[in-house]
Order: sequence, then structure tokens, then C-alpha cells
Amino acid sequence: MEWRIKLDIFLSDFEHMKDVVGVMVCGSYITGNPGKHSDLDVHIILDNNVKYRERGNRVIDGLVIEYFANPPYQILRYFDEDLTDKSLMSQVQFATGEIIMDEVGEVAALKEKAIAMIDDFYVNPPDASVSELAKYFMWDMLDDLQDAHETNRADFDFLYFTALDSLLREYTSAINRPYNRKAILGNIQDAHVREKYLLRELPDETISRLISGAITATGKNEKVNIYQQLTNAIWDKFGGFNIDGFRLKGGLNDL
Repeated sequence: MEWRIKLDIFLSDFEHMKDVVGVMVCGSYITGNPGKHSDLDVHIILDNNVKYRERGNRVIDGLVIEYFANPPYQILRYFDEDLTDKSLMSQVQFATGEIIMDEVGEVAALKEKAIAMIDDFYVNPPDASVSELAKYFMWDMLDDLQDAHETNRADFDFLYFTALDSLLREYTSAINRPYNRKAILGNIQDAHVREKYLLRELPDETISRLISGAITATGKNEKVNIYQQLTNAIWDKFGGFNIDGFRLKGGLNDL
């Protein structure tokens, strides 16, 4: 494999090699279908006693190598942060990555931990819910988008995709699914994408169909109509919403 030769060149010149206990490669060169713009993602595992971390890029004979050098305790912190954010990005990288070097078993242990965290994330999800405040913000985004459409604002498309991004992030968080912009459409339409990113199919076929339509819509009328349908479908999924009478009451620090 040509990338292995370039990786060896990179590692032979890596200035902290004396602190390295393991190396893992992840991304499309491992999971499949790298393109001309794909870089080589490399996790460099440092000894647990080091007190630094580093990330950077090197270009080796035309191949961009993006590297992340961390001790295991720092990687575990990334795992916890991604779990809290429901992104699972670092877990997926380690779960699907290829171990190149593992002097003391740290990389294998991190890979095993990542796989277990992903499995637990899907097997034991918290109850799905959307707060009333989140529903209000959905209404506000829809209202702004409808106004931008009716007044023919030049930045309608920008507002549309910004609002759609926020709406999809809120929905996937509510159903305890990671949100990856690069994979949201593929998650719905392509089993290979689900396999590559260790995703599970979204649970509601109607909402999935509307998400696909919202992402691929072209004309402004089509966009605003399907956005409204998607918003209504998410509201209906989580108990409905009516702006008339909406209110939240609490202590001064609660809202």
C-alpha cells in the first residue's frame, strides 16, 4: 500500500518518536473509498507519562498526513467529551482504525473501549425528548425562514441551510444519535455510509424521508414547504407544539 510507505517516511522523521507507544491509522484509507482530497488520519499514542499533546499536518509525496499525538488518558477524555456531545467521532475513529504499532497494548485497549462505548450508546439510550424551549426555537427558525422567503431575501439559502443544520442537530440529539453533517444523508440512503461511520438507521421513516427531501430540495418554495413539514413532524413526534400560549416559568436562573 502506497500510503504505508508514506506513513513510514513520516514516522521516521517524527520528532517525538521516543515517546511513542502506538500508532493507529483511521479514515477512508481504512474504511474504504478514499478520494483525491482524502488525507491520512493518524493517531499517535504517546506514553502516559508525557505532559504534552500535539496535532499537525505533513505532506509526504503529495499525501496530506493529519496526525494527533496524545497520551491514552487524553484520548479517554476525548471519548468522554464526544459521548457527552453525542458525536462519537473519536470512538468511531478508534473502533474502525487499523493498528500499525502497539508496543504495550494501549492502542488495542483504546480500540476495545471505543467499541464498547458505541455499543452501549445505542443499546442503553436515555429517553428521547425535546424540551419546550427547543420546540420554541424550532418555531422561531421556521418563522424567520418563512419571512425570508416571503420577502425574497438574497440570503434565503444561507438561512435555510443554517436553520436545517440546527434542526437536524436537535432532532438527532433528541433520539440519541450522533450528528455528522457529512453522513446524515448517507445514513438514510446508503448502507455503506452507515457501516463506514458505525451508524444505525434513524428510527422514523417519515422524518427520514423529509430529511432527505430537505437536504436535496432545490427551489425556494420546495425548501420552505418541506422544512415546515419536517418541523411539524418533529413536533408531532415529541408531543406537539403551539406558539399560542407558549410560556416557560421558573426561577431567575432556570431559563
